Amino acid sequence: MMTKIAAALLFGALALSPGLSLAADDGSSLETTIQTAQTPAQHAALAQDYRAKAKEARAKAARHESMGKMYLPQKSSMGNHCNNIAKKYSGIADDYDALAAGEEEAAKAK
Repeated sequence: MMTKIAAALLFGALALSPGLSLAADDGSSLETTIQTAQTPAQHAALAQDYRAKAKEARAKAARHESMGKMYLPQKSSMGNHCNNIAKKYSGIADDYDALAAGEEEAAKAK
């Protein structure tokens, strides 16, 4: 009985914690921000978000590059798989950087 109560309290605390969210971000807040951005601050916030996404994509690219190197001694096709994913993440990072640059220009123009 005490275990069930403790589990319920823990789950409740996690669900209500402001730092954690059990709901998935469906991107609607980003879409709203994109559609309504008019001030330099709003464009700068979008640019900052895109820069953060570029950083995340580069970290994923580096991780996959590292994994690809781990497969080299095994002569496995998995190395190619990892390297292909790394290239895709690098491209995604470049795309986010381009979006950020556009928003930074929009922030300066307003």
